[in-house]
Amino acid sequence: MPRVSVIIPTHNRPVLLAEALTSLLAQTFTDWEALIVDDASTTPVTIDEGDKRIRVLRHSSSQGGAAAKNAGIKDASAEILAFLDDDDLYAPQYLERALGILDRNPNLDVVFMGVSWFGTAGSWGQRNYDEAMAKTLALAQGKALEEGVITFGDRLLDALLKSVPMAFQRPVVRKRALERIGPYRPDCLLWDCDWAISAALNASTAFLPDGLYLQRAEGQGYSSRGNRRLEHLASSIEIKDRFLQNAHHGLYPQRLIPQFRKAAAMAWFDLAWHHYQQNNRRRAFGALWASELRQFSLPHLKLLVRLMLPNKSL
Repeated sequence: MPRVSVIIPTHNRPVLLAEALTSLLAQTFTDWEALIVDDASTTPVTIDEGDKRIRVLRHSSSQGGAAAKNAGIKDASAEILAFLDDDDLYAPQYLERALGILDRNPNLDVVFMGVSWFGTAGSWGQRNYDEAMAKTLALAQGKALEEGVITFGDRLLDALLKSVPMAFQRPVVRKRALERIGPYRPDCLLWDCDWAISAALNASTAFLPDGLYLQRAEGQGYSSRGNRRLEHLASSIEIKDRFLQNAHHGLYPQRLIPQFRKAAAMAWFDLAWHHYQQNNRRRAFGALWASELRQFSLPHLKLLVRLMLPNKSL
């Protein structure tokens, strides 16, 4: 049995997939298996049969990245799981560093891995990532687990309800912890973000800041393109409202309801502001009303004034 299973969802990216596999083959830690989940690529994925550590699972019809990850999780042999998108890379010490942290801390469930950006938009991605991580870590108020590694308490949940930077979408996780965290949700566009929030709720977590996960930024992402802004806002609302409803139904402690209510209200306000900027005042008013129903906010009502005074600003 290998120590770690690396799950690689892929769809119609043979050249990028080859680069991802090359970075995996270059790992300083070699006791791994790779499960390539071919999500119905037009040309089925084939691999060199010489390396028995690499297997291919294939979907007959495309089911999306979340379902592909879940399929890999189900078929994984190892007790530790790592994930690599087909358009990204691992730095050579990625697996060695992650498994070292888990081995030295047996009560730890998840290690979130730091990200470095590369590609034509890499500098822009890195700058935005660094700013987002600084805000999230300040809110999370983690403490040193060991040299160069941060562990978190309850405040990580509040931080991720506001924003889920890319590092928190890059976990290395014990398989046993997935019973508490749950699988990835194929019906959720922001399924990596949703999973990270669930991990903050249900698992012990840590963060390795070193940018060992290499994130490509060349406009190749399926769900990260700017024209999907409205879909992202809608997915964020669905996530926050669902956590709020689950807390009301007793699936989470009642003390968390105010946090979820505040997060849901903010998600609806973000949608209201988006519609306002698009000059769609009817939809802006509806989203603002939904926000205020979840949590009254006097500052947010400034938007109501703008909606009632067309073509005027405060």
